[in-house]
Amino acid sequence: MRRPAAVSLSLALLAAGCATAPPVRPLAPAEADRFVTAWEARRAEAYAPRRLKALFRGEAAPKFGVALRGYLSVFWDGTTLVWKASAPLAGNAREGRLTRGTGEAGDAGAASPLPGTQSAADAIGALLGVLDLPAAGRPVERVGDGARIRLDSAGREALLTPDGRVLALSFPGKARVSLEAAAPFPLKVSASGPRGSATLVLESWADWPPGEPIPGGTR
Repeated sequence: MRRPAAVSLSLALLAAGCATAPPVRPLAPAEADRFVTAWEARRAEAYAPRRLKALFRGEAAPKFGVALRGYLSVFWDGTTLVWKASAPLAGNAREGRLTRGTGEAGDAGAASPLPGTQSAADAIGALLGVLDLPAAGRPVERVGDGARIRLDSAGREALLTPDGRVLALSFPGKARVSLEAAAPFPLKVSASGPRGSATLVLESWADWPPGEPIPGGTR
């Protein structure tokens, strides 16, 4: 498997939403265009019909219970994401299957390896580092030197760095994911929600050849 390259990111924008958050102002379409373009390019790359597998090192701190550490294996074919964990990083599940573009809020539930994501699409987006939602025509606001894109009316938002990398995702129900952006998978995913928090660090990734089965499972 390939080793991820190190990426240096400013964490200043993570203050958004806190008492010390920088002022927010709407961006004119001409200013917003580069952020919309960057989002759409990353979205197209992430959801292209490509077979990938990845291994993350994980640590979870549930709201009630003891902290857990383990490994998360992810298999993605552009439509379905299958995951297996050596320890239950969210809830009691050690494996799950999430399908792009299906289900409603709350359908991921115990099938998600992260706390607080409300749907299969949200859970997939958190692990890929970008949601499958268009940014064109959506409100874009200046936050510090970066921007926030309000992706829908339900509370899904993306926070982007000045150069257009996705720094954080927000979901309905006060769930949030902070990212160290990279492709095809983020180098780090830090998720928080009503069930607690979890952090995943990318160990390696590779193409997933057709016909290669998922260890211990089907497909």
